Amino acid sequence: MTRRAAIEIDLGIGQAPSHWTAAWVQQRVVEAYTIERKLPGARKFTSGSAWPTINYEFADVVGWIDARERVFDDWAKSSGGAMAHEVTRMDEAHSWLRVYLANYEVERLCLSAWATAVAYHRPLRSLLLRKRWSRTTFYRRVGAGAHIIAVTLDAKGEPVT
Repeated sequence: MTRRAAIEIDLGIGQAPSHWTAAWVQQRVVEAYTIERKLPGARKFTSGSAWPTINYEFADVVGWIDARERVFDDWAKSSGGAMAHEVTRMDEAHSWLRVYLANYEVERLCLSAWATAVAYHRPLRSLLLRKRWSRTTFYRRVGAGAHIIAVTLDAKGEPVT
């Protein structure tokens, strides 16, 4: 079982619920950081070539027969396939952290750190040690932040997406 599948089972995630829940908000925030990871210029944690990517100018591609396909392939590789609707969903979830958790700094930090760690497949141990937080307190604040967002979205009558 993959880590993603285990998280989805733990959160009880499948199809969108009828109203906003903390688990669904957590899923959406993880999805936002997963999409962010696919954007060009995002932090990549892979080992690869030390050579930078090649930027082609118009004069370089004039003689190519398959220039369009090569440029589109390069764009697809650099962007990781992030589509416009995905970026919109990402922006929406990031705005929840900024707007609805503006007065809850610790909950915002915990929810954001947790979602980032899940999306980038990184352990939370170093953050917990650095902040000297217990694991239970951390997860309680993650859940509280997601709950605050879910209650706010339900109160505003936002459709569950």
